[in-house]
Amino acid sequence: MPLTLKTIMFNHDVLSADTSSMNIRRNKDFEVPIPEYDVAIPRTPAQSCAAYTMQETKGQNVFVRVAFTLSPAIGGTYHVRATGGGVLGALDQQTVTFAPGMGTQTVDFPLAHRDFSRITQQDITWQWEYRQGKSWHNLATTQHHIYIVLKVPAAPWTQTPGDKRNPWTDLLDVCCAKSAGSRTQADAAEKIIKSVNRDYSLRYDIVSGAPRYGFSTSGSSFDLTGWIDFVLKGNAPANPLFCGGTGEQYRNFLIVNCYDCAASSALMATVLGADSGYFFHAPFGYLNYVLPIGRGKCNNPFPGCTGNNPAVGPDDPRTHFGNHAYTKLSATRNYDSCMRQWVSPLNRLVLILLWLIIFIITLGLLNLTSLLNRADGWLIDLSQADYNTIVVDTSQPFEAAANGGSPALQTLQFRVV
Repeated sequence: MPLTLKTIMFNHDVLSADTSSMNIRRNKDFEVPIPEYDVAIPRTPAQSCAAYTMQETKGQNVFVRVAFTLSPAIGGTYHVRATGGGVLGALDQQTVTFAPGMGTQTVDFPLAHRDFSRITQQDITWQWEYRQGKSWHNLATTQHHIYIVLKVPAAPWTQTPGDKRNPWTDLLDVCCAKSAGSRTQADAAEKIIKSVNRDYSLRYDIVSGAPRYGFSTSGSSFDLTGWIDFVLKGNAPANPLFCGGTGEQYRNFLIVNCYDCAASSALMATVLGADSGYFFHAPFGYLNYVLPIGRGKCNNPFPGCTGNNPAVGPDDPRTHFGNHAYTKLSATRNYDSCMRQWVSPLNRLVLILLWLIIFIITLGLLNLTSLLNRADGWLIDLSQADYNTIVVDTSQPFEAAANGGSPALQTLQFRVV
């Protein structure tokens, strides 16, 4: 066959994500090659990948740039199309014309049938066909892994070409799966918060509340590579141990504190295009009954490996949070993956019944999932005042004296060396 599909370029404009896919890389060490498909270099769909944004591409003439070769270079006109395509859609027929002696020709194929309506990741297949006369003939089959996110991720991610902080597919693989179907920043951020809190067998550090992944405030950096490997991929080493030889013995890299939870949640939400910021709150204070990540009812967060009861009387002397970290969406609404509110069984039942009654009365038209979130104690989409009321105990003078701080936005960074 004289006509060959040579390359497909999704990221044909590294300076803009309006008509092109955005700049991505696999992780801090490995780039995503451009062109993403090359007939001369066998690649899996995961290696032939591209990420598009919903916001920047809306209303734009998004296209892929495809190169063809003709051998021998005798010239001629061909019509080429592709069926399939999943979220990218089928590619309508385009004309490829070779002048005599021209061996390579490049044509842009608009993604006229794309579906960039929600966060997703998908392996897509194009069946390429060509014709010179009336009959269509098979040309090639190409497979690609495609990510759809809300918008170009904000800092600390960047679109500077070749930068090691271009969004990582190692993280997109997890985050797009966890937030699949989300159309809004709030929905995506909520799904990430819930995932970090419940999906990875993480436990709060009940000895000193120390971080394992490095970020605390501006000037420090988060070990994102370690987080992906040890937590998201489940490769935490068996040693070292936390609370070795006690009933609390556990793999150390699955022990976390609020800094770890907030930094990871912010990085995971922002890579999807949500404006999630890391906020440091100091001083913080004594706790109402909460559920620290991986732990039970607690208002005494540092009982130690063999120490005191994590839940004591509401006004008893106990340990407290000198400071705390959590995320805010668009710098306004609080999202906390480190802990949940403890809700009594009775209050939980009342909230669930209230949700059910409203759902039935409105024939399912009004689904107040916020009531279900409250029933499960999620600290999600809260004003600062509501968050403080739920979490912080100031009922006694010694409790009030430990309070009084306010959250401050920190410059989140992650390691690339």
